[in-house]
Amino acid sequence: MQLAQNLYEEGLITYHRTDSVNLSTKFLGAVKAYIEKTFGPEYSQYRTYATKSKLAQEAHEAIRPTDIRTQIPELRTQNNLTEQHFKLYDLIWKRAIASQMKEAIFDATTIQITSNNGYLFQAQGSVIKFDGYLKVTGRDQETIELPSVVVGDTINLVKSNPLQKFTQPPPRYSEASLIKALEEDGIGRPSTYAPTISTIVERGYVEKETREDGRKGRNFVPTELGILVNDFLVRHFPNVVDLRFTATMEEELDDIAEGKREWQPVVAEFYKPFVEKLNHVLEKVETIETPVVSTGQKCPECKAGDEIIKEGRFGKFLACSRFPECKYTKNLVEKLGIKCPDCKEGDVVVKKTRTGRIFYGCSRYPDCKYASWTKPKIDVPNSTPNPEVSS
Repeated sequence: MQLAQNLYEEGLITYHRTDSVNLSTKFLGAVKAYIEKTFGPEYSQYRTYATKSKLAQEAHEAIRPTDIRTQIPELRTQNNLTEQHFKLYDLIWKRAIASQMKEAIFDATTIQITSNNGYLFQAQGSVIKFDGYLKVTGRDQETIELPSVVVGDTINLVKSNPLQKFTQPPPRYSEASLIKALEEDGIGRPSTYAPTISTIVERGYVEKETREDGRKGRNFVPTELGILVNDFLVRHFPNVVDLRFTATMEEELDDIAEGKREWQPVVAEFYKPFVEKLNHVLEKVETIETPVVSTGQKCPECKAGDEIIKEGRFGKFLACSRFPECKYTKNLVEKLGIKCPDCKEGDVVVKKTRTGRIFYGCSRYPDCKYASWTKPKIDVPNSTPNPEVSS
């Protein structure tokens, strides 16, 4: 969202907090002229679109380039833009152009082969007869072209590759798939999607999965805190966390904004039973805390409490079990058990950016400025991860 904000502030794209599919007639005319001049009249298809969402905010145009003639080579002359800005602008530019081009035409072919022992095999392929909008967006996979055959032809098996597959669970949500799910359930608005995702990450309810190379992946994984909070809310406030509650409430608020309803009855209908339930939970339900992990050591300050590992906004840290009576805290650093590739003196440790992304740096920072997004691949005997306390 910040990248889009930067492009908007530079005047390169239209207002980006919208889910409108409408484009101005002036822009459509400019795109039509560009397509006919660049690719030929046969590629142009003047189109208008209608939204399928009842909750769509269409006060602004769809996200598009402000000037179709501005392309990536011109943007590279601007020092305040990064490669990530170029990729996002290129995506917006291509989608805007492709929306006004004709469909691609494929010649699809299916060949069915029956073996002597009764098994049926099938091969599918396609050939692009007219590339249409693919002229701009490109195609994700190469065309599979099948040989010319007729019914009754005999073929011999040259090689077989047995492949065993298992039923896979549904994939975890990424930022994109989570927003898509919210849209399908009628929850939220374009302006609330980014804050929603930021909130669940900053409060430690979810985190990005860690890949084998040590870098963060795209999908969210619920944390222990997130699971506890979710279970607590589902148990005691099932009506509030119900998907239909949020969607229905937003519809009612829209009606209030449009003057179709009075706000007092709508708020009262929700607030009175909610307050009663909240007071009951506060009085009767015990507080749930995350399980405490002890280091097996006594607090070095008060000598009475235990030294425990806690989770904070910027990662794990050490604290005293007697908090708030004892305010002892200390950073917890995870060492990889290998020496810094640059200075050869410090240890490579795991660090986090302010946005929660993991990177690897030297324990001697700022004396040594070594930093890497990828996990160093250095073979050291007995190099097992070793969490240690920083001074």
